Amino acid sequence: MEAINFIDLTTTSAFTLLIIGFIGGLVSGFIGSGGAFVLTPAMMSLGVPGIVAVASNMAHKFPKALVAAIKRYKLGQVDVKLGLIMGLFAEIGVYIGKNYMIDIRNHFGNLGTDFFVSIIFIITLAIVGGFIIRDVIKGDEINGSKQKVKLSDRIQSIVIPGTMVHLSSINASISVLIIAPLGFATGLLASFIAVG
Repeated sequence: MEAINFIDLTTTSAFTLLIIGFIGGLVSGFIGSGGAFVLTPAMMSLGVPGIVAVASNMAHKFPKALVAAIKRYKLGQVDVKLGLIMGLFAEIGVYIGKNYMIDIRNHFGNLGTDFFVSIIFIITLAIVGGFIIRDVIKGDEINGSKQKVKLSDRIQSIVIPGTMVHLSSINASISVLIIAPLGFATGLLASFIAVG
């Protein structure tokens, strides 16, 4: 396997990376994202190949997520069963996505992975932005008496015998056939742009 070129770590690039990391941390604290919405494209704009930017952001996610999960578990905010099921299928998604990224790099080089990561970012941000705009526009309806049945209520009403798992966090049962694709999609997205 060929070596992937990293950027030269000069005083200027090191300082820039520190600033980018700080901004990513602020974004993470403000909106609850892992900061990769800022870090991955910022690293790419510094000349880091897309595949390296994604992998670098994935590398710091696990210890950060582990520490956060332990702290939140102590506060009673973690549903271990849900986390294990989601985590298992997310790992499958990450593995498949990683192989897909490697195939893109092998066929199209770093330029191909840069293009792919950029397109996935644009699509993801457009979808997330669309949901936010929809929620703002329908805010009065959602908060008023016209509130529709929530998506979570619809999901909890689906009963598939032999696949139901009781989740203590919501005191309800949900089918593994609903949880598994969500976990898989989360892992796949994380392997493409380092955002889960």
